[in-house]
Amino acid sequence: MTTAAAGEWRAHWPSALSAAVGMSFSTLYVYSAGGLTEPLEQEFGWSRAAIGSGISVLTITGSLLGPIMGAAVDRFGSRRIAVPGVIGFCLAFALLSLATESLWTWWLLWFLLALLGVGVKPAVWTTAVASLFQKSRGLALAVTLSGASLGSIFTPLLTNWLVDHHGWRGAFVGLPLIWGAIGVPLIFFGFRGASDKERRNLSRGVVTAPIPGGGLRVRDAILSRRFTSLLIAAMAFSLLAVSLIVSLIPILSSHGIPRGTGAGIAATIGITAVIGRIATGYLLDHFDPRLVSAVTMALPIVTLTLLLAMPGSVPLAFLAVLVMGLSLGAEVDAVAFLTGYYFGVRHYGLLFGTIMSGLSIAAGSAPLIAGTIFDRTGSYDLMLMGAIPLCLLAAGLIASLGLPPKAASRRE
Repeated sequence: MTTAAAGEWRAHWPSALSAAVGMSFSTLYVYSAGGLTEPLEQEFGWSRAAIGSGISVLTITGSLLGPIMGAAVDRFGSRRIAVPGVIGFCLAFALLSLATESLWTWWLLWFLLALLGVGVKPAVWTTAVASLFQKSRGLALAVTLSGASLGSIFTPLLTNWLVDHHGWRGAFVGLPLIWGAIGVPLIFFGFRGASDKERRNLSRGVVTAPIPGGGLRVRDAILSRRFTSLLIAAMAFSLLAVSLIVSLIPILSSHGIPRGTGAGIAATIGITAVIGRIATGYLLDHFDPRLVSAVTMALPIVTLTLLLAMPGSVPLAFLAVLVMGLSLGAEVDAVAFLTGYYFGVRHYGLLFGTIMSGLSIAAGSAPLIAGTIFDRTGSYDLMLMGAIPLCLLAAGLIASLGLPPKAASRRE
């Protein structure tokens, strides 16, 4: 690590650490879905598509609010959004325990979660970190987004334990209670972006040099081919990734693997995701980011092939999930890094928020699509086969982004 990069970490590590904890909130509903699907199915007799439609309501609603939230972060700073955001998310998530057999109630509760939980979206955390780190931005974003891996490590196991001991209603209350008790204090005391730190220093009468920013105008960035390619790639990968994540425990169960064993296998995603994120962050700082990102987005083909070829094998299922974790550790990291690298940080919140909105639309559709495929065919095989071309599409679009701006200018 260079002297400048090390200096960034000495100055801003609390923000990166607390941002990682904040990121874990935004994935809580995804990684708990697999352990709650069967209990809800048994309680209300709903189809799996109906159960997945709750997440669809949240993500599609959140996608509409994403650009607005991104612009608000650019305008007011990440901290002013994040602190009330995590509190609102915890309260709304706990309210899901009040679900009844009416699907309208189910959809209404998820809509409320979308409204109150918009303040924990990835753009809130990544905007702050991208504004603080320049020389080590890839690694800093990787550390931040590793918070999602914290969720994938602990949430499936914790959800399974809560369901077994307190029922699915207790799980909906216990998850945000535990996460909030740990996360809210850390975020309140440690999380600040560049604008938040500048505002605090000014209030104390301390004048500091501004952190470098810059970047394209919003119109120029959004109308560019690179932005469109990045958006479509993010959506394609999100569709396959979320379909696999929320269906993983049911997939393994349908292959004859017990739910408890499946939850343990699913939890290993988080271990390799941390490794994948940190490794990818380092590589993004030192090598061509489009090639690094394209390779990682093609990795799930290995997972999909193993699940299709060897159903019911616990060792191969374990291997498949480990490989998937490496790729999940790079997806949002790559998109977050490439957004700042190609378009700058001047309007980072709005631009990344817009991309994440597209990603959210795909993620919101994924549980419904996966559940519908299972309801119609009695198997997840068609979903697994259809995910392979999505991997190839995402990897191809990222590889086609062209030379990074600095490399292009050197070649000219």
